[in-house]
Amino acid sequence: MIKKLLFIFFIISSISFAQKRIIIFKTDFSDNYTLYAAQDIIRKNLFLYSDFYLVPFNEYNSYQKIKSKIKELTINNNADISIAYNIYEYKKGFIFNYIIYNKEKPNEWFEKNIFYKEDKFFEAVNEVLEHIYSYSSYKNYKLINEDEYISLIGYYTKKVNDITNNINNADTYKLFFNFYKDNIYFNIDYLEYLVDKGDNTTINDIGIIADNTIKLLDKNNHYSMAAFGDFYYSKYKVNVNPDDIEKSIENYLKAIEIRKYNYIYYEKLAKAYILKNDYNNAIKYYNKSIEIYDKDIDLIKDAVYILKSNMNENGNLVIEYLKKIININKNDDEAIEELALIYYNLGDKYNSQIYYTKLLEAINYNLYIINNEKPNPVLYDRYMKKRSEVVKRLENLNI
Repeated sequence: MIKKLLFIFFIISSISFAQKRIIIFKTDFSDNYTLYAAQDIIRKNLFLYSDFYLVPFNEYNSYQKIKSKIKELTINNNADISIAYNIYEYKKGFIFNYIIYNKEKPNEWFEKNIFYKEDKFFEAVNEVLEHIYSYSSYKNYKLINEDEYISLIGYYTKKVNDITNNINNADTYKLFFNFYKDNIYFNIDYLEYLVDKGDNTTINDIGIIADNTIKLLDKNNHYSMAAFGDFYYSKYKVNVNPDDIEKSIENYLKAIEIRKYNYIYYEKLAKAYILKNDYNNAIKYYNKSIEIYDKDIDLIKDAVYILKSNMNENGNLVIEYLKKIININKNDDEAIEELALIYYNLGDKYNSQIYYTKLLEAINYNLYIINNEKPNPVLYDRYMKKRSEVVKRLENLNI
């Protein structure tokens, strides 16, 4: 019996002559580390060694649906090349099904099925990568080598187990860093974890990772510069040395110069300016980040928090960003409530009533989830209280 475990979808679209845009879509990888590893290695390889820009894409979850609409999807997303993957576990190995469509050849596409045993998994990943690079006419690329992959097997196995069982990854990262300090694919995950943690216990390991990027990549690689930006950013948070925040900003700016379309680098730069208390530049780079990619709710909420410090100047933008959040998630009660209150304080009874009604619907939805899927007494009490408050507000608005 063939069991479907993972599906990956890429759309590649032009940004400039040498830069293309790749959107990765994935579904459940269940508890099979090879399926998690496939999408993770491909995504990180393209991120590190190409001029492609990876952007989330979450609309489709069926290989057959994408295959049947691949030409339409390519055109609708202003894409040059679309690639869809279906990965199945089969006997003692697995099967890659994948299709590549190039809009320059509208009446044809490339499709292939390949079978590999588990110990040759990295070869299957490399074959997929080679076809992505060659079909997009990208010349200077690097594939994963066997040593890199073998050293990751234990990490991916543990990571998938942690995700499946909702276990904190902290011990996993520390354990594997003792063995894999020079594995760039692992270090990307660990660095992100360390920067998010952001205390004095992280500085040494962040410094090691940053130094390794020069050895493993190149000092002029965009990720190497961003890693040093992270290092100096984290140092400043602990020691508050003005030189560190300046070096952080300098490295983030260098990374952006190479990857002008990477919205995360602009977000990092905005956060560095916040530490410097330079809110004008923080707002500037938050806005640029959202201009590039406006579907990251956490990013938009961070921008809204800063923008609200001057509602007279930024009020319209705050409203625009809150509406973006609601368009992404109509049940984000935090954003809906904030927007309803803004209209209420402006004396805009009509719009205030609209958004308080939406807020009531979101609260009822969240209460349904708590009652039927994710029991949480504390959240339940909070939402019941909030529902009562919203009902009263709506009654007042109807007077």
